[in-house]
Amino acid sequence: MDRRHSPDRQFGSQRWRLSEGALRLRQLIFFALAPAAAMWILSGPLIAAEMPAETRTNRLIHSGSPYLLQHAHNPVDWYPWGEEAFAKAKKENKLIFLSVGYSTCYWCHVAERTIYSNPAIAALMNRWFVNIKVDREERPDVDQTYMLARRLLTGSGGWPNNLFLTPDLKPFFAGSYFPPEDREGANGFPTILKLIHEDWEKSPAKIEDIGGQVLAALGRVRDTGGKPASVLKIRPADWLVAARAQLLGQRDKVYGGIDGGGGTKFPQSPVVNLLLTDYRLNGNAESLQAVAETLNAMAFGGIHDQLGGGMHRYSTEPTWSVPHFEKMLYDNAQLIGLYADYYAITQQPLAREMAADIAGYLARRMTASEGGFYTAEDADIEGKEGETYLWTKAEIAAVLGAADADRFFDLYELTPLPNEPTGSGVLRIRQDRTNAKNNGASVLPALTEIVSLRAKLLEIRARRQQPARDDKIVVSINGLAIARLARAGTVVGEQQWMQWAERAGEYLWQHAFDAKTGGLHRYVYKGEARGDESACRRDSGLT
Repeated sequence: MDRRHSPDRQFGSQRWRLSEGALRLRQLIFFALAPAAAMWILSGPLIAAEMPAETRTNRLIHSGSPYLLQHAHNPVDWYPWGEEAFAKAKKENKLIFLSVGYSTCYWCHVAERTIYSNPAIAALMNRWFVNIKVDREERPDVDQTYMLARRLLTGSGGWPNNLFLTPDLKPFFAGSYFPPEDREGANGFPTILKLIHEDWEKSPAKIEDIGGQVLAALGRVRDTGGKPASVLKIRPADWLVAARAQLLGQRDKVYGGIDGGGGTKFPQSPVVNLLLTDYRLNGNAESLQAVAETLNAMAFGGIHDQLGGGMHRYSTEPTWSVPHFEKMLYDNAQLIGLYADYYAITQQPLAREMAADIAGYLARRMTASEGGFYTAEDADIEGKEGETYLWTKAEIAAVLGAADADRFFDLYELTPLPNEPTGSGVLRIRQDRTNAKNNGASVLPALTEIVSLRAKLLEIRARRQQPARDDKIVVSINGLAIARLARAGTVVGEQQWMQWAERAGEYLWQHAFDAKTGGLHRYVYKGEARGDESACRRDSGLT
């Protein structure tokens, strides 16, 4: 399927030429780095089309990370992050290929199928590089450091985050998904591997120089807390006013949300919460209106799972109609708190309904049997995105009958996915019934009238193959969910939500607490606590 949310569309315009790393480095806004010579503008032979993956097991089979386990049968000689890999790189003077992702990342799945399962490509990776795979939720410290490096090198971010490092871990080239073959105007991954290897053999000093500049830039970012000079000059008393002006300037007054360019829209809960805070503190009506437009538009759109509850990861277009279907605990945890806080201020029934919708989703799909919340749900089923969630009008009529289907489509419509078969689409509230400025007053009664119809459709949908779930229980994300669920339960008077939060907290103390150190492990997987005890507990209600 030709997807509108390709890596280029999501994360910038990087075209996977090897010259990009050097060229982008010279263009950094915040750091006056020394110019680097344009490198690697070469051409190379295309290596092997996709081949059946060799059946084998690599050392990732011993990992406790679902993401790493997804790569445990690749022909790539993967290493987890650690001294064994570092020592090999130094001993053999090999560059490191570092790939950071997570188990429900769509483009990580595509890379696993098209690149890392290809024996010919794997042979090049194994011959020339030490290959390290990292789960960003298992090692957020590694993820944060090398995502910052990626942004410095390319101006964009996202997952998978793939970087090439010197043997002493200095990053010098970065990107996201690399295609398995050369394309017009862009090198494929085999060509990239070849060119980087050749340059390391012929001119290692160039690569060391770029890596050194990136490392120095990383140090300067840390020294300023990641803030550019223009931000550091803002007086603390003025920061909220400055943030408000910038955010309202990017506000989409037609469809709601913040227009970040590129057509995609994320919920951006921290941004929306900042505007809600501005209204609380300063009474700024425009900030509250922007919050209302965003929360209402998401509630009506396809980004909201209209049958099963909860929010998908983001919208691939400006109207919130066509989502990227992944669902994340941290998104839904923030959103339940946001809708509840908005309800506390406005008493808008739609906001309360949405808080209940998300709470119900967390209870049904994201709660472990013993308590604790799972991490995420996949976007695709066997490579087909959104397979669980898509409907045709004929399918809905077959479930509901003609008369009830007419009632249903008086409120709902199907938005087709790009290049999907005619008639297959995502459910959303009809755009002619509402818009971002509508508070749902006319929609809620109609929704109430067809609760039984939605339940019938959800029952049928539940018989379909369901998205794979990342069943790690990450302490920091669970802490966020516990705090937001308890807060929402308090605000709307739902005792059961507070009980769910309490049960999840008890699970963490029972399974993630380290009696020897007095701290918490990072996550629990299949009943076993893993990772160090430095998991983030800020704003978690666990300290």
